Order: sequence, then C-alpha cells, then structure tokens
Amino acid sequence: MQRSDIRLLQGQLQKAGLYTGDIDGIAGSGTEAAVHKALLKRTDKLPPDWKGWPEKRKMVALVQLACHERGIDAGKIDGWYGPSTEFAADQLRVLIQRGELPRPFVDLRPIVANPHGFPNQREMEGFYGRVCEVQTVMVTCPWTLTLDWEPFSTTNRISIHTKLADSLGTVLEGTLAHYGLDGIKQLGLDRYGGSYNCRRMRGGTSWSTHAYGIALDWYPSRNKLAWRSDRASLAHPDLDAWWELWENEGWLSLGRTEDRDWMHVQAARR
Repeated sequence: MQRSDIRLLQGQLQKAGLYTGDIDGIAGSGTEAAVHKALLKRTDKLPPDWKGWPEKRKMVALVQLACHERGIDAGKIDGWYGPSTEFAADQLRVLIQRGELPRPFVDLRPIVANPHGFPNQREMEGFYGRVCEVQTVMVTCPWTLTLDWEPFSTTNRISIHTKLADSLGTVLEGTLAHYGLDGIKQLGLDRYGGSYNCRRMRGGTSWSTHAYGIALDWYPSRNKLAWRSDRASLAHPDLDAWWELWENEGWLSLGRTEDRDWMHVQAARR
C-alpha cells in the first residue's frame, strides 16, 4: 500500500467526519481509529474475521470498499493489496479529482493517415536532412502561447521544419475554428512546451525528433513523460478533435498510440 493510498483514505475519512488529523499519508493511531470506525459501518460487506486483521490490511480493505462504492471494481474485499486494488485505487483518485472516471486507453482509436508521406523514424535523415542541421521556419500560431516552463513569457511563433509549415498551419487553424480562443485556453492548448531543439532523447543516446524540427510539446506540466491517460490532461475526450486534426495530417501522438508522453506530437511514424 502506498502513501498516496493512505492520503486518499485520510481525505475520504475526513469528509465523512471520522478523521481530523493531517492528510500526510502516514498511518498513525488517528488514521487507524478512523479506519476502524468506517469499517464498523460496513460490516455486512466484510469477511467475519476482519476485526482480527492487521491495521494495514484493514486500510486496504477500506480502500477496496471505497472503490466498490464508487462503481470501481477492486476485486474481492480481502484486505490484500494486489494489482487489482492498486489499479482501482488509481481510478478512484482520478474520479475524486476530476469528477469522472478516465476513459480506458484501449478504447482509443487513433486515425491512421499519412497524406504527406511522413517517414518512419529510421528514415528521418533521408527525408528531413541531417540532424541539427535541418532547415526550419517560423510558423505564426493564431493564438498566444504561454511558455509552460516560464508562465510570464509568451509567443505566437513556432519553429518547425520547412516541410511541415503548411501542415502545422492547417492543424492550428483547424484548432482555432473548432475550439475558439476560450476553448483553447480552457483546455490548456495555449500552454506550449517547445518544438525544434537540438538534443538527444531524454534518458537515451538517440537523437530526439525535436532535433529534426518535426516535433512539438504541449502543456508539459499536465502531461508529463511517464503519465498515462488516467492522468494526462490531453487524454481527455474533449481533446479527441484536437488529436484528430493532427492525425488527419499524418502526425503521430505518442499518447494516443503508446499511452505515454501525451505532450508530444511528431511528423514521423514509429
């Protein structure tokens, strides 16, 4: 059981008026007493011997019960913290934060199109030129972009490979037409993470697609590298039209295809 699960419990126990301590993820005597009180209200859903369980197992059982009460399947109410309970607890956390359950990643159906003949990553140099020596151009974004790592700095210029200028412009204009300025701001599409950058992949030795001027990052602070669709803001169904604009032009979202790095979109296949 993780500290985040204990914090989750403490928050729910506090709302129920059973706990008055800190939401700190530390299972002290106050948390244990509150868990016991909460379980006493649910004895009909617990095995007969639950009162003799260790405190940690009781906490796991309460997490399982809290999930079931919100319609999330956590498996058998047995107090054992396995993969099913861990997954269900993550779902419950998102439900509490967002007010709705995330859409399962397996339900996503990215559009597979390549009207401009974008290459796969093994053939990027032949199509786009030598890494870090490519020809780029500035494309004007039809709305103001806030630099996500520097919120007081803004721009409306995006550095991109010359071969992608028209395609990027099509996506940006389509985004404005579909969402409008208010929708763009509400969904965080004005939070920009950068484009051309002569660098290698994070944590690796291969060159990043950013070094070819063919990739862009959006809203990195809410779509971190390892975050999956249950946490990434750009995985929300409201953004489906946004991603379809890119996919219809042949761009690839790592989030929509691999459920990681939801900030990233590139003009190369994998």
